[in-house]
Amino acid sequence: MIGFRPRWRAFVAATAATLSLAAAGSALAHSDLHNSEPADGSVVRATPPAIVLMFQMPMRVMTLRLLDEAGREKKLAREGERAAAVQEVRAAVQDRLAPGAYRIEWRGASPDGHVGGGTVGFRVEPAAR
Repeated sequence: MIGFRPRWRAFVAATAATLSLAAAGSALAHSDLHNSEPADGSVVRATPPAIVLMFQMPMRVMTLRLLDEAGREKKLAREGERAAAVQEVRAAVQDRLAPGAYRIEWRGASPDGHVGGGTVGFRVEPAAR
């Protein structure tokens, strides 16, 4: 039974190390959207001057689109290099947005090569006079 304890301890240590590395790898591997302007589900009173996406880690956003409720794309002027991995992506809204629902669609890659994307929805509703 003396030879059993060292092997058991080695097994437990190896298992713990493997599990902690797996957990750290999955937590650090991908860059999730942390925040946005306009915020998801928000109501704005006028055309926002810019669309801003903020990520937890650097992200190379390859596609950024603003669509109205009919699926028509609105014009954006993106700042910075498209190929650069950044934590904040900003694009000026070039078109005046009529009242209604809009969605921001993005797609990109995190530093580990994981490709992902998402949407952020908001509404434009001018204040009643």
